[in-house]
Parts: sequence; C-alpha cells; structure tokens
Amino acid sequence: MGCMLMLALVVGCGKSEGTAAENDSVTFVAKKVTDTTSFKRSNGELCKVLVEADVAIPDKYAGKAVDAKFVKLFSTTVLSGADSLSIDEAVAQLVQDKLCANKAEDIDDTEEDDALATSNVSIKIKVYPVYNHQGVLTMCVEENVAKDGVPSVAHRYHNFSMENMAVVDLEQFEENAFADMALLLQNKLMEQNKVKTPEELSSLGFFDIYNLTVTSNFYFTADGIVWSYRPQELTVDANTEPTILVPFADLVPFVKEGSVVEKFM
Repeated sequence: MGCMLMLALVVGCGKSEGTAAENDSVTFVAKKVTDTTSFKRSNGELCKVLVEADVAIPDKYAGKAVDAKFVKLFSTTVLSGADSLSIDEAVAQLVQDKLCANKAEDIDDTEEDDALATSNVSIKIKVYPVYNHQGVLTMCVEENVAKDGVPSVAHRYHNFSMENMAVVDLEQFEENAFADMALLLQNKLMEQNKVKTPEELSSLGFFDIYNLTVTSNFYFTADGIVWSYRPQELTVDANTEPTILVPFADLVPFVKEGSVVEKFM
C-alpha cells in the first residue's frame, strides 16, 4: 500500500510485451484491497467468496489542477465507479460489487465457518499498465475467476491521452470506416493464422468471422494497435482471447485528422 513503482518495462497482459522509452515518467501507486464473505445456501451448501483487487494507480498529476479530471476518467472507466468516487473509494466499491454479484440470494442468515466451505469462488482483479509512450497510457484490467478450482481469465483495456486528459477510443477513427476496418481485422486474423479464407479460420475453431466488429477493447504496442476479443467471442475455446495486431501504417486511411493515433503513423 502506498509504495511507489517506477514503470521501466511495459507490463504484458499475457500477450503483449516490450520496453517503455526512458523518458516515460508516469509513476504508479500500488493499492491492494481484499474482502471475503461466507454464507449458507438454502439447500445447505456452504460457500465462500474471496475478492482481491491489486491496482496500479497512475499518480503523475497528483496535486495538480487536472488531478480531479484524471481521477474521474480513471475511476469511471478502469474501475467502473461513479463520478463522485475517489480512486480509493472506487477500488473498494469494485471489490464490494464483485462480492455482491457472487453472493447467492437464497441464503441462510447464519454465519458460517470459512473452513467448512464446500463451494469456493476466488476473484482476483489486477489493474496494470501495458503501454506508456508518446503521451499514451494503456491500462489493463485482468479478471481471474476460479470457481471450485476451475479458472477463467479475461482482459479489458483502457487507453488515455495523458496530454489531453482524455480517453482514447473508437472516436479516433472515422465513423464511416468501421466496415472497412472490420474487413481489415478479418484479413489480419487470417494472416496471423496463416490461412487464406474465413472457412479455413472456421476449421481452426473460429466462428462468426463475417460478423467480426471493431470494438473499443484494444491496446497500443510499439508495432501497432492490438484488438482483443473476449473468450468465446470469436472462438469456441473458452480459455482463449483472440488478439489481432494491426500495424499503424495499415490504419492510416481510417484515422481522423488530429487524432492521438496520428503521432504513431
């Protein structure tokens, strides 16, 4: 709690990696919140839910006039909090929301001993940077859920312009370009998997390729922008999050004039 972490390396979300430039100066405050609850279902099953949030909070603007704006951006997007919450409050609220979402409604009011639990849910949320360069900061929210020992993991990404104090999302691209961008993503996915047709992708376990859409779940790398899709969104494998790398050069026709993405072209 409260320890300072200087970002020297771009931290990977299990799929991206690289080195930040030496002049990247965003530092982070580490905050960890853990809470647990135990309860008894009406059918007699004893349950335990554990939620742990480990958050790296960018503190570059702490104490400055724009701090309030960044707190609002960070807490409402990355932490899914309300406008009125501080970052500390938003982290605590995130933990409580996850506890409530996984607590059964049909419970006995009797307090139960954790050691007797026959059903366990463990939720670990990690928030950390994956890119910090040229004024763009990408944060990853990794949620690892284990229900009775069966794990699942998913990632979502949030991009910020630290110069403009703004979210970097699909507003960076021309509105009429999304259909062409979706086709580009489809072609890049085939290229990455060394196939030439969507049908061949289907044989590899991908599905609904013709309906592939451009989403805001993307992150920056030194080589381009990577779109990430949720488990079972494009593939039948529940443990796979497909990613599609699009080099910056390929995005030139779709980027708005004055966009933050232009500086990477």
